Amino acid sequence: MAKETIIKETPDPPKPVKAGMTVNEKIQVTRFYARFGIALGALAIFSYIVHMMLVAPEELAASSKDLLNILIGAFIPILAGISKFYFESGSDIHEMPADPAPKPDESGEEK
Repeated sequence: MAKETIIKETPDPPKPVKAGMTVNEKIQVTRFYARFGIALGALAIFSYIVHMMLVAPEELAASSKDLLNILIGAFIPILAGISKFYFESGSDIHEMPADPAPKPDESGEEK
């Protein structure tokens, strides 16, 4: 009579789950980088306009100076909006309310 050997098979341990971002978090990160790129572009254009105004190799014509002054005046609200977005606290955080609104009872009264 041959001895039977019983081999117990243990299941593989569960694989670790990668800590990933939810779809809403990915959207927020993408929006941040898009806004950051737009802000850098606006600041670059503004600094170029000011540079052209102040460090022109020869004297600018009066119409060109007027146009550059108008452009600088148009960029001031843009820069104010950019600084408000980046330096105001909690501008991009949208949280769900903890408790939903109470549902009305069958008699029409709220609980």
